[in-house]
Amino acid sequence: MELRLMKTESERRVFAERMNDARTRHGVGFTEKPRSVLAKVHLQFAELYGLYERNDEPIERMMSGFAMHDLETFPQSYPKPDLTHYPAWSVIECGELWSFSKGAGILARRGAAIIGGLRMARAILVYPICKPWDKSESYAQTHFSKPCEAVEFPYGISLEGEQIWVQPMVLEGAALEHLTRKVFALGFETKQNHSIIRFENPIALKPSLDRPAFDIDARVAPAPAPSNGHGEMNGNANP
Repeated sequence: MELRLMKTESERRVFAERMNDARTRHGVGFTEKPRSVLAKVHLQFAELYGLYERNDEPIERMMSGFAMHDLETFPQSYPKPDLTHYPAWSVIECGELWSFSKGAGILARRGAAIIGGLRMARAILVYPICKPWDKSESYAQTHFSKPCEAVEFPYGISLEGEQIWVQPMVLEGAALEHLTRKVFALGFETKQNHSIIRFENPIALKPSLDRPAFDIDARVAPAPAPSNGHGEMNGNANP
């Protein structure tokens, strides 16, 4: 497996188009509120990573991806939880997780854990949706904690017009150390100052480009509508 940082505008555009394609075909069930630009901010300023089944595959073969930023780059998507007891550079927010299969999403999350370890992160923050449906359980299973109550998310709304609620979740302390040791023990190699990370696929799942399986993971999601060809999400919204 090869995880790549999208460095150029054209690469970032392909990431946005692939993400939009996966979400459109899957039918995500929610969209960004008309005035929100949160998804655009993340797509423009966060670090975007794409996952490939084989090394050196063409950029268009991206099978899953995610965005991340530390809180020294720009603030967290919602004021809660309070993580100001950590240095801002050491808190990483992850989101915009998408994939064309469940296996690819799992492997993308492994890649995110490797990056967190390489950067000596003290906390990893996500905002999974918990209402009107609950997508927080997979994070609880990997020992993310719930440091505060669920919150109404001001940026998103369901396609039925219902308010979106998210559950802020954090991986920190012993749980983060355990995950870091686990993914490091599985082994990986990096190139170009960690902008390329390669690791073996440890799970008996073969990601498929034909069966999208979007993991509604964090923050606001772009609308399930075709991309306009420039990485824009047609004014709509969003691990």
